[in-house]
Amino acid sequence: MFDDAEVTVELVSGHLTVTQPHEVALYAGAFAELAALAVYGKAARVLITKAIQAVDG
Repeated sequence: MFDDAEVTVELVSGHLTVTQPHEVALYAGAFAELAALAVYGKAARVLITKAIQAVDG
């Protein structure tokens, strides 16, 4: 998402461009929900380090 007019979605075999306002709004809402769940900075580093340690065993 670059603005509230168009969303580009990358797929396995190509890409999709969404321009219908109600569809763009769906993507904006999904993005906002995911951004609210995301961790940043030190918390992200801690989470990534734990994941690496779990894989390395």
